[in-house]
Amino acid sequence: MSIYHLFRWLGHTSFSILIRRSTWAFATIEIVHLLGLAILGGAILIVDLRLLGVGMRRQSVSRTARELLPLLLSGLGAMLVSGALMLSAFPMKYYHSPAFRLKMVLLLLAIGFYFTLHLRVVKPSADDGAETRPSIWSKAAALASLALWLGVGLAGRAIGFFGAIPI
Repeated sequence: MSIYHLFRWLGHTSFSILIRRSTWAFATIEIVHLLGLAILGGAILIVDLRLLGVGMRRQSVSRTARELLPLLLSGLGAMLVSGALMLSAFPMKYYHSPAFRLKMVLLLLAIGFYFTLHLRVVKPSADDGAETRPSIWSKAAALASLALWLGVGLAGRAIGFFGAIPI
């Protein structure tokens, strides 16, 4: 089964039709998506700013990242679930949207980067003091992380403007 057929099938499910016909379902799902974005974005921004040496200098980067990980995961989880629900409401709109495809690529890259290279940078070390100056690698990781997540957000916002076709 191709992706096209999967999206087409999804658009004809009773769940998809229910969300489309409901007055409040899509709006409620979108609110959850935006709240997840705020939580995820805030957690990532705090850790990345700390990696850049901005703010919270009395606390180590690894401790900051460790303490914010539950918020980051809950925000990411809320966004993934609500995003899948939003996709199920208008799957063919998203299928034909170049902005949606870009967002999915950037999202996979951002998640992959965060849970591999980024976590390696914030991993505690023997000299992990709060006053240490950020290395060039930690700054590069923070800038790459911020760029990827900003790209995800901008591509997500562009979905409403580009590539939308009526069902």
